[in-house]
Amino acid sequence: MTDTTHTTGTADTPDTAQRAPRYSLVLPEGFIELPGGEPTEEKLRALASAVAVRFGLPEDTEIDQGLAGTAAMLMTLGASAEAGGAHYNAAAVFRSARDERRPLMVVVSCFVFDSRRTTRHTAVAALEQYYGNQPGTEVEVVELPAGESVVTRTATPSTIEVGEEAVEVTNHAVTAWIPGPAVSEILGVSVTSNNTEDWADIVDLAQGVFETVEWLPDEDEAD
Repeated sequence: MTDTTHTTGTADTPDTAQRAPRYSLVLPEGFIELPGGEPTEEKLRALASAVAVRFGLPEDTEIDQGLAGTAAMLMTLGASAEAGGAHYNAAAVFRSARDERRPLMVVVSCFVFDSRRTTRHTAVAALEQYYGNQPGTEVEVVELPAGESVVTRTATPSTIEVGEEAVEVTNHAVTAWIPGPAVSEILGVSVTSNNTEDWADIVDLAQGVFETVEWLPDEDEAD
């Protein structure tokens, strides 16, 4: 398992993050943090090396076209999520538990928003109402170790051009929106994949990740 602690962001529903709250979460083994900021050759090579190690290759493995292509794809995913407001992104490639020949990629992204609510109950109610009004969004209020939260699920179809062929894919997302202890921030932990066949297993993985979220005391409180 990978313990991921962040000390930088915040949220109400549609606003972008300004800073990040102090929290931790644990990701299953195999997730690789995606680099943020402007893409560089150094970042690409570091990510390609991490991918190589993930698949059991030595750290000094030569970066071939296949590794470089995989790293570039992951960097693109991270940059896209970052452009959407995420301050942390990680990805993993697993073998399907239903068909070992089928790979599946899972991306975890964390978002933070400012909240103008004064209690967890009002924050949760506002989140439930906001996302409940979004077309194609399933909404559920759940009790997590980090507190009462709202979990949303979406499935967005799209078309990818592969040569002269058009491939239909569906991007699935399940997101936990978790108000902070002071309710001045809301953390969104989103798990996404375009693997429809194994989506039920990915939802189980996501629920496990949501259960690991813990709020950490502010630095002032820790001193």
